[in-house]
Amino acid sequence: MSVDVFAQTYEERREELLKQQENTRAEINVLEARIKNYQAKVNQAEEQFDQSYEKFQSLNNLIALQDDKIKNLQEEQKQIEAEIELTEEEIELRENELEHLIESYQKIILYAYKNGRTGSLELLLTSGSINQMLVRSNYLRRFNEQKNKQAEAIKEARLELDEVKDELEDSYQRNRLVIDEIQDEKQELDNQRQQQELTVEEIKEERSTWLAELRKVREEKENLENSFANLISEEESLREAENERLRRLAEARNIADPSRRADEVEKYSTSSVFRENYVSDEILLTYEQSFAQAKGQMPWPVNSKTVAKKFGRIRNPLYGSVTEHPGIDIISDPGAPVNAVSDGYVMDILPMRGYGDVVFVKHGSYYTAYGNLSSIDVEVGAVLSRGERLGRSGTSESELGEVLFFAVRDGKEFVNPENWLSAK
Repeated sequence: MSVDVFAQTYEERREELLKQQENTRAEINVLEARIKNYQAKVNQAEEQFDQSYEKFQSLNNLIALQDDKIKNLQEEQKQIEAEIELTEEEIELRENELEHLIESYQKIILYAYKNGRTGSLELLLTSGSINQMLVRSNYLRRFNEQKNKQAEAIKEARLELDEVKDELEDSYQRNRLVIDEIQDEKQELDNQRQQQELTVEEIKEERSTWLAELRKVREEKENLENSFANLISEEESLREAENERLRRLAEARNIADPSRRADEVEKYSTSSVFRENYVSDEILLTYEQSFAQAKGQMPWPVNSKTVAKKFGRIRNPLYGSVTEHPGIDIISDPGAPVNAVSDGYVMDILPMRGYGDVVFVKHGSYYTAYGNLSSIDVEVGAVLSRGERLGRSGTSESELGEVLFFAVRDGKEFVNPENWLSAK
């Protein structure tokens, strides 16, 4: 295989690695901006001791963001190391190629040394005929051309090898910078965790307030579960009534007597419970199948994958008390667009204590809830496509701050949303 083919393959693969690094660096820059935002919140909270709980929450979000940044930096380091490995392999290939060229050239030079100009003149003068002399002269000319061509190839190979070595040194330098950045971030993270411990000590002094908050959180969760269950029950009852109306309407249209048929059709023609954009059971089934098939591959509802509060049992670091979180809180930019993760329709929109304004979306037997919205762009009954905007996430004025509350319900129980969302 020629040097050009190796170079082309190397360049294409290196370009892909550099593109991956560029994407990872873009994610790091977004995280860095959010870190600065929460750093500002931490600094502001430090100025007022009575805001220690807000400081705790902001530190918690800051630590989650820094953890994510370290993960992205480590991913960038892996990509750079892969680039280094690829470049080192390319250098080895080019060095072997150069060594082969040099060996060939050495053989040519050795032959030329042993059979110098005297030998060449003798070779011509001892020719048996003019034709033989011409043949020998042509051979000597081509020999010199091959020698010069080999020397030029060695020169070009050396230049190309030096260029790839420069690229390797560039990769080494970027890797050293990323490693230094990882160390700095880890040190900063350790400092934040120490600060978190100090903040925890401050909050311990507010035990009675926290216990009241704990009771409130449990009540809010119970209220959300009950409201969700009631919504589902009411919606199912309405759907049963609507399906029964549609069945009777179909029967009425088959009545033979024109007068009676007209009366019965008129009686069942208008829905008393659903608007004109009623979603049929058949369409709901397609929503359900699509939702189920997309498990682990759904888009995140906001342009962020940093989770400040996980799903399920959460143990309080202060008192060891446990609460159940029915969804996840995703840190996002203030007022960021919130998009539907799958096709469905808006079952209801309710203000919920502890979760702000919540949009409930039905996807067959699956449901999603989007809470702490600063604004809502849809109405009850609206049919949504995957990726369609339904509102905007929380701001500093929202009940939960600059986060989106997101929940997934499978039938009668809440499930971990992170199992449904894409890991990439």
